[in-house]
Amino acid sequence: MNATIRWVLGASAAVTLVLIGVVGSAAGQSTGFRTAGEKITGQAYWPGRAVGRYVESARNYTQEFQSYVQHAPRPEAAVVQEVHRTLGGYLEEANKHLAAMKKDFAGDKETLAAVEGIEKDLAKAVEQNKVMIACCREEKFDKAVAMTCCTDLGEQLAKIHATHVALMKKLSAKHAAVSAK
Repeated sequence: MNATIRWVLGASAAVTLVLIGVVGSAAGQSTGFRTAGEKITGQAYWPGRAVGRYVESARNYTQEFQSYVQHAPRPEAAVVQEVHRTLGGYLEEANKHLAAMKKDFAGDKETLAAVEGIEKDLAKAVEQNKVMIACCREEKFDKAVAMTCCTDLGEQLAKIHATHVALMKKLSAKHAAVSAK
């Protein structure tokens, strides 16, 4: 056999082996379409992580704003507007991810009830944010009232965060046990 034919046969054999390896590894990969239970394993469930992150960010932002209100003679209008926009955004994003969780766990009544409870608490936080902003925009600014508004919102966000963390721990344990079977 001449050298050219041997090279062509060798190259085609090598290409065949590579293709077999690529096709085999691609077949073993996930399609990306998984059930809520499969998504919840470990720390891989994005809506759950996002809710926690946004609520925690809102809580931290509220605490920072409360510190600002405490030390400033009167909150500047631009700061109040920024806080209103930023906190509103955090709460809105958390609500969007809670809606995704409701959809993912539509068949799990216990989890659905827990998510709906968090949604109700989040709605209260949205209202408290509006009250806090209104307190800071008052013509006759009252620092004590504004501090109370900040404290109330911070406590509500802490409650939401604690409830959400407990739910995520419960879901992780529940679905880790299912995955182990």
